[in-house]
Amino acid sequence: MGLLSLIVYNFLLILGLFILAPFWVGYLLLVPKTRAGFWEKLGIYPAALRERLQKAENAPKRIWFHAVSVGEFNAIKSLVAELGSSFEVVISTTTRTGHDLAQRTFPEIAVIYFPFDFRSVIERAIQLVRPDLMVIAETEIWPNFIDMTSRCFDIPTVLINGRLSQRSYKGYQRIQLLVKPSLNQFAHLYVQSQADANRIQALADLRPDQLTVAGNLKFDLIPTVDPVKQNQLSRLLNIQPEDTVLTLASTHSGEDLPLLESYIQLKKDFPELKLILAPRHPERLPEIKTILNSKALSFSVRSQLTEDKPNAQPIVVLDSIGELLTVYSFSRIAVMGGSFIEKGGQNPLEPLSQRVPVIFGPYMHNFAEISRMVKEAEAGYQVQDQSGLINAVTALLTQPEIYDTIAEHGQRLIENNRGAKEIMDKAIRSYLH
Repeated sequence: MGLLSLIVYNFLLILGLFILAPFWVGYLLLVPKTRAGFWEKLGIYPAALRERLQKAENAPKRIWFHAVSVGEFNAIKSLVAELGSSFEVVISTTTRTGHDLAQRTFPEIAVIYFPFDFRSVIERAIQLVRPDLMVIAETEIWPNFIDMTSRCFDIPTVLINGRLSQRSYKGYQRIQLLVKPSLNQFAHLYVQSQADANRIQALADLRPDQLTVAGNLKFDLIPTVDPVKQNQLSRLLNIQPEDTVLTLASTHSGEDLPLLESYIQLKKDFPELKLILAPRHPERLPEIKTILNSKALSFSVRSQLTEDKPNAQPIVVLDSIGELLTVYSFSRIAVMGGSFIEKGGQNPLEPLSQRVPVIFGPYMHNFAEISRMVKEAEAGYQVQDQSGLINAVTALLTQPEIYDTIAEHGQRLIENNRGAKEIMDKAIRSYLH
């Protein structure tokens, strides 16, 4: 069944390539960010990278970590840092933002783009990296890649921090014959929750010793806020300790306008309320400006602020990467973007770690287990619409005893769920000794 599935998959892959080629060419021409790493994704690597990845005879064993984008990379970076002291590490990402962040975080580590799922391309990538262990973060099921690493090159391939939402599960059910062999080829799958394990087991035919509920790395890997950077940023944004700051975090196109309308309504009762709007993709800045101007709202843009000209407006658009945790540290409430439209939400753990209650909308399927835990721990609110959002913010700002209780619950939730990093660190080391 596995070979037949691969034949079917590759036939569909090639068929899709021919049918969609004109659209892909147009997309590549019109959307510059999609061209990032294009040649590497085709298995064509610059000489400097090939030279950097030359493996010495007595070099330590090498781990190839794959993290699709920023969220997945942030989840594994502490694990990478720890294992990097004992082993060689190579990191791959799919997106430009993830690639850039990985390079900035680990300038001493080679960072590549993940190959397209064609066997000849994958073969070139594997021969370049020559890993002793392949570690994939969260849920990336690429049949050719997994087959090539695990079967053709006999490289143990491990899934860490795995998750499978109910929505993704329903999608995979429709192509179960293609997905099942790939899941079975993993040496081990470490997943976030029992619900994730149940869904994966329903799709595959795994041995009991092949699947482990290890918890979520994101509970262990929340960084601390640098007090120097905190002071610098608060001066730039002109945030005082007594200010009431509402942060709209990682918003997507389609939800900025209703969220801003909620802010306008809240300002009537809380005229001192300041707003930090942090779009998920900073390149959306022109769109954000248009929306703010249409509502006649005064605002500043983070990248344009200087020590000589700090913020003087009630709204700041955070068009930077890597500063959101610091922003949470002087926020009063955080609203999680991507949850008021069907994007699947954003990770609420970082604001909780700063004793900041969270509010999220009805669409949290990318963080279904975490959002369930937040609700059960009474560490935040899930609301259905703008009216619910306004009511939740009002309750938090007018009832200090409720606010303090929810903030404490968030801290306790994080402390009680640490431990996944240690499990996965030991597991990875066990494959390399």
